[in-house]
Amino acid sequence: MSAVAEDRQVSQEAENKALVTAFFADVDAGRADAAFARLAPDVAFELIAPAPHGGLYDRDGLSRFFAEVMAPAMAGPFSVKVTGMTAEGDRVAVETVSNCVNGSGMLYNNRYHSLFVIRDGQIVALREYLDSAHLLAFIAG
Repeated sequence: MSAVAEDRQVSQEAENKALVTAFFADVDAGRADAAFARLAPDVAFELIAPAPHGGLYDRDGLSRFFAEVMAPAMAGPFSVKVTGMTAEGDRVAVETVSNCVNGSGMLYNNRYHSLFVIRDGQIVALREYLDSAHLLAFIAG
């Protein structure tokens, strides 16, 4: 790879990491609309969890999942912090940890590993791994 091509790749990877960092900053600050605007309308968001909540979502489906499933379970703000990030080409791998309390007082403190694919300044794919049993217990209240 030439020095120019390598510099271009490093720059693109830095831009991709900045986009993912901004996505999580929006989520952490409760700016769901801003976070969802960073997703392509036909994003392929795969939540690795059992049915009925696990599966493949587009942006509208993911928005409905948060509005209809997660938001009613939350009794306080949802926070998420990035604990690690690596980028290569159009892919960004991220480790995060979340915190929230549900209506019965259960602390939701989950850890995630997410793989983002970025194209043309938008998130076009996202696969999220988490402790799905903890997620289901939180939703159930």
